[in-house]
Amino acid sequence: MSAEVVHGRRVALVDGATRFDLVVPLHASVDDVLRAAAVTGDGVRVVGIAGREIDRSTTMRSLDDGSVLVLVDPAASFAAATADAKRPVLARRAPAVWSVLAAGGGILALLRLLGGDALPASVRVPVAVVALIAALASATAFSLSARSTTSTLVPVVALISLAFGGGVAVVPDVPASSASSASVAVFTGLLGGAILAGVIGVLGAPETLRAQGRTAAIVVGVLAGVWGLSLLLHLDPTAPAAVTLGLVPVAQRVLQASLVDVAPGTFVDYARFQTTRWTVRQSLPDEVRTIEAADADALVERSTARLTIGVLLLILAGAASAFTALPSFPSDDPVILGGRIALATTVVLALLLGSRKSTVPFLRWVERAGAAVVLASVLVALLPAISSGLLVVIAGICLAVGLGCALLTVPIGRGFRSLGWSRTGDVFEALATALSLPAGMLAAGAIEIARAMMAT
Repeated sequence: MSAEVVHGRRVALVDGATRFDLVVPLHASVDDVLRAAAVTGDGVRVVGIAGREIDRSTTMRSLDDGSVLVLVDPAASFAAATADAKRPVLARRAPAVWSVLAAGGGILALLRLLGGDALPASVRVPVAVVALIAALASATAFSLSARSTTSTLVPVVALISLAFGGGVAVVPDVPASSASSASVAVFTGLLGGAILAGVIGVLGAPETLRAQGRTAAIVVGVLAGVWGLSLLLHLDPTAPAAVTLGLVPVAQRVLQASLVDVAPGTFVDYARFQTTRWTVRQSLPDEVRTIEAADADALVERSTARLTIGVLLLILAGAASAFTALPSFPSDDPVILGGRIALATTVVLALLLGSRKSTVPFLRWVERAGAAVVLASVLVALLPAISSGLLVVIAGICLAVGLGCALLTVPIGRGFRSLGWSRTGDVFEALATALSLPAGMLAAGAIEIARAMMAT
């Protein structure tokens, strides 16, 4: 007796973001497939992979094995197209609002730190309080109303900037010491920015926004800790600014090492490979058997969001601290002189060489812009002490370096790659990253601080 062989067609039914992989008998029609998949609606049309409409009475014998059937609803498509046509108007308005908030925070901070008496305290303090309340209200509203498709980088940075400006401006002047007043203002601004970022990290509706808020809260909180410690030690603002600038490359490396958040059992099967427990009470993590594509995409989005917001905030903090950290190059104190030279050199090398390996094109130019700001602060510090003749020599050297970089763009643009030069760059990048924080501490006068503490 011969067994009956059932032939069928393998088809894929795609309905928006949902996909069904089916094996259908040859005598079944497309309409039967739709009913089996619980697809309702007489206006739904079936389109093949080539874009041609397929009649719903077509049987599987007329289709090739592995055919893809795409469901199209003309009414829904028209509604989506109408929504897309209205979206650019809102998209053009939203960045302007965030830019105004960011600019407002920056202007408040500058008026407080650099403006002197440009804005009286009787006016500045109420404006700062309003800015803080507006930042908190805007952060709460944005966090609760944001969706997974909403661009969150610019709003988060703008809200943190507004909170920082409000925190800086709300601190009144201290007549006894202007330097101490500036440090208190910066510490208060960073503390306000960290609190606001924490609110976004807790209330954010999308996972990406929560990841950005928590990372921003940690980064700004660490910077606030640096300035708070300088207040306890009664240091000049140049000291915490130098430490902040030297911390940028190190914090970037730490951030990159802690981006991916996965369950402990994802990479290692502990039950199979760990034969000895680390502690008596250690419990083995559950084995992760399957990972869906949506989970992997969400992990990549969260990690990219953490990297982007973290690097951007660090570069902004370093650029803002560069002119304070490198005010001059004194010749009477060789330790501070060497620390400032090493600080500028290591930070510029770390940012320029680190930008080569960035997976986000936007961050490459952010790091290069940060290196350019540090170089500009060095030039501003050197200009008063440079004679006219030496200035011509330095200008000639800069011109030669610029011409060399312009000539190198030709082979690089044609696809030139060198593994040896790349590895050499990696070595210098690692050295610059490792030495940037010690150089910042030398530039901050850590040796003199240690001597004073030992003397007391």
